[in-house]
Amino acid sequence: MRKPAKKAVTITTAALLAAGLFTGSAAAAAQGKQTITPPHVMKGGYHPMQISSQTAKTPFQDRAKQGSSLNVMGPSKPSYKMNVFYDTAKHQISGKLSVKFKNNLKKNLDELYFNLWGNADMFAENGGSMDVSNVKVDGKRSVYNVDGTALHIPSVKIKKDKSATVSMNFTVNVPEQQDRFGWFKNTVSLGNWFPILAVYDNEGWNVDPYFHAGESFYSLTGDYDVTVTTDKNQVIAATGTEAGKPQTIGNLAVHRYKAHNVRDFAMEMDPTYKVKKGLVNNVKINVYYTAEQAAYADSMLKSGLKSIDLFSDHFGTYPWPELDIVGMEGWFGGMEYPQLVMISIAGQRSQEWVRSVTAHEIGHQWFYGIIGDNEYDEPWLDESFATYSAALHDNELNQLTTPAVSNSKYHLSSPVSTFTADGDSGISAYYQMIYGYGSRTLNDLRLKVGDKAFYSAMKVYFKEKKFGVTTTKDFVTIMERETGKDLGEFFKDHRVYLSDQE
Repeated sequence: MRKPAKKAVTITTAALLAAGLFTGSAAAAAQGKQTITPPHVMKGGYHPMQISSQTAKTPFQDRAKQGSSLNVMGPSKPSYKMNVFYDTAKHQISGKLSVKFKNNLKKNLDELYFNLWGNADMFAENGGSMDVSNVKVDGKRSVYNVDGTALHIPSVKIKKDKSATVSMNFTVNVPEQQDRFGWFKNTVSLGNWFPILAVYDNEGWNVDPYFHAGESFYSLTGDYDVTVTTDKNQVIAATGTEAGKPQTIGNLAVHRYKAHNVRDFAMEMDPTYKVKKGLVNNVKINVYYTAEQAAYADSMLKSGLKSIDLFSDHFGTYPWPELDIVGMEGWFGGMEYPQLVMISIAGQRSQEWVRSVTAHEIGHQWFYGIIGDNEYDEPWLDESFATYSAALHDNELNQLTTPAVSNSKYHLSSPVSTFTADGDSGISAYYQMIYGYGSRTLNDLRLKVGDKAFYSAMKVYFKEKKFGVTTTKDFVTIMERETGKDLGEFFKDHRVYLSDQE
């Protein structure tokens, strides 16, 4: 991808194609008279190799909106335990999962849902799948149904304020593709690879469809205890911290990882990985790279050290003991998971590009990892903020000048479904609005209230929403309260509407 010039630039579709912004069917659909202003962050964020106009479906239910105030979300305090084996020859994961949680929803629960992201169509096309069996609730066999990316467990009886444990066996076939979930050459990318408990809020159970051109993930903060057995020559990066040294059994090694206050768990494996390490603010930075990526290792490390220090100073202190930055081949900029970010290095990238993408993905440690959100309903709350974070890192806040798309039906606060309803044109609008115009909106807000008031309010926002889930209403409320300004017209002018979530 090409770095934008030092001023606001509107470039043609041909230039976007040359830059690598659009690929696959989106590229074909984009060709024409339309001009698009590329968001600053098209150097970062998740941009898959192919963007297709898949019709989104909602498993099991039509999700009627019931209000914008997420005053209750659950089940709370999930604690996952997994013991899995990764078969390198078959590219298959098999094992057991259990998750203990509390029913904090002020009513008895009679059903549960999990998201099985590995069953998304784009993974199935390349051999990917996720199967579950032997599902139990508090040790008793349960009836269950799988519909695409949703696992439904009906007929449970979990009283309010009581804890319960769900266990199951699961098998995952990892697709052969360069993606956040897939394998390519020696590298295995395991993002969204296990059954994860869905969130119940004022909308009901959130079992939205997989969003192939962005994110649709939404989960609550919990603890993970994950044991992984695989070939002893595999070098593994993972969310959390490895507990002790791996135990070797013949040609296999057993690794155990523990992570606290995280809303997901990801891994990256490659037997050829080398590691560079750094330390900043008592946070360990580990950069994993192959021989082909070695030229970029210093840039990833430099960006990691700077980002942790800079974002901690401006937003709030990074709360975990380490962060893994992993190089991988892929056709997107990067992808974020708690304590682990994937940097897609395919072909020739500039060092500046790699540093900026790394900063964007690390920005997500704050905006998605620490301050969670419903990425399907309110994608701007993490992507716009991570884009702003990268511009802060790059000293390019003055480049955040992307205009809103001309079609006024697209709001900054629109859910993903508003964009996907229009196919490829909607995906193009999604990128321009959520990445480019969203980061511009945050910078406009900074300019309006001043640096001191803006960053002071951001620290309060961090403190109040840390390890929780935020909404557009939360952000607007805290900004108005902390700056002492009525920002209603500002947000309206920037197409931020609380009604989009009502």
